[in-house]
Amino acid sequence: MADAEHGAEEAPAKKKSKLPLIIGAVVLLLGLGGGGYYFLVAKPAAAKAAEEAAAAAEEEDAGKAAKGKDEKVALDADGNPIKKKKKKKKKKAGEKVEPPAYLNLDPFTVNLSDTEQEHYLQATLVMQVPGEAAVEELKKHTAMIRDRVIKLLSGSKAADLRSTEGKLKLSDQIIEQIATAAEDDELELPEITRVFFTAFIIQ
Repeated sequence: MADAEHGAEEAPAKKKSKLPLIIGAVVLLLGLGGGGYYFLVAKPAAAKAAEEAAAAAEEEDAGKAAKGKDEKVALDADGNPIKKKKKKKKKKAGEKVEPPAYLNLDPFTVNLSDTEQEHYLQATLVMQVPGEAAVEELKKHTAMIRDRVIKLLSGSKAADLRSTEGKLKLSDQIIEQIATAAEDDELELPEITRVFFTAFIIQ
């Protein structure tokens, strides 16, 4: 009877001794599962993201390099380098604006480019510029200005110049031609804002 009771007391003790083993096995399984997830899922995903980021950065750098290269070798239809247009300076708030001044040019007399019937043009031009200092500066380049105007007028046809629209277009072309000539000669000319015709006779 005493041996039976002693065996009953040892049985719970043996059951309790298995609990730490079970806990250790669970912890081990969890650790193995977490490690497997890291090496099989998390680590490859992180590596892939890093590779994609590096590839995107390389593409961006390549794009910038290509853009810079294109800008350096940009050519026009004739194979000449394209010059960047200078941006006009904006007037600052409160800055004093000079009243416009005018440069009067001597009259022009040129043969027009009509082939069926000969025509010639007599015209007198006045150029509007920002201030008297600009007038004095333009006077230094009168020869270049007259040369460009004569070439433009002599290349025109009478039918294109008779209308108001034709004269307005011619005014814009004169401004553009002088600005282009100044860029070609690397001259810092004052801006010509408008061109007026004080005489315009086609015969």
